[in-house]
Amino acid sequence: MTTLASNSTSSSQLPSYKNPPVNEVVCGMRFDTSEKFRITHLGFLWDKFRSEYPNIQHAPPITSSKGEFVVDAAIGMPIPRVWFINKKDDQLVQFQVDRFYFNWRRRQGDYPRYSHVIKNFESVLNTITNFFNEFELGEFRPIEYELSYINHIPKGQGWNTIDDLPNIFSDFVWKQTKERFLPNPLKVAWSTEFMLQENQGRLIVNLKEATRIEDKTPLLVLELKAIGEDAGNNKDAILNWFNIAHKWIVKGFTDLTTPAAHKIWERE
Repeated sequence: MTTLASNSTSSSQLPSYKNPPVNEVVCGMRFDTSEKFRITHLGFLWDKFRSEYPNIQHAPPITSSKGEFVVDAAIGMPIPRVWFINKKDDQLVQFQVDRFYFNWRRRQGDYPRYSHVIKNFESVLNTITNFFNEFELGEFRPIEYELSYINHIPKGQGWNTIDDLPNIFSDFVWKQTKERFLPNPLKVAWSTEFMLQENQGRLIVNLKEATRIEDKTPLLVLELKAIGEDAGNNKDAILNWFNIAHKWIVKGFTDLTTPAAHKIWERE
């Protein structure tokens, strides 16, 4: 798997924005757990990433859909999730024994586009598969893929109160009339799912309110997450799935938001 990004679909075929509200992008996969993996392997793995991602942090393990997590078979202790973080703090690799993710997150720079994300995902994938081979951890077998875009829309960017949400989102409607008993809502949380083409997975859309930590600015957080089962341990099949996921996320984002919002984000 050495040329994953080289065949990616041109982004010119999709809607594009000069100033999109993207705050974070997550690209990764879940894979079969290696019974030979031990906590000490994490240190050897960091050596592979250390030149580009010199900072390391521990994080709680991500549990399965049943609430289970992987333990070190030798000592019965949970194997932690680790973050390998670059110097700019805008890119990180998350790894635990059954999954890995490449994250881009907004700091000072602009969103570098999908081509940057998929290229770095490819590099991480190559490093991890080579690591499995070098340390004889067994066959690296993908199970599930994920591509997520997390958008932050701060107060003042097309909206000031919940009454303004129809200005941003095409399908959000709350009609307040004299005959209604309920007042306008104070908070909103919305979630829906769509089937990807040819049953290749799901697009999960979540909208919620939050507050930006740095300056306490109210936010609307719009997350579009594509999840698909193993497309085959083949570079063309993997690439094809991520290109489909990216297309659905970008076109879905455009479909769910209004032309007025597109002007704010400077649609090209």
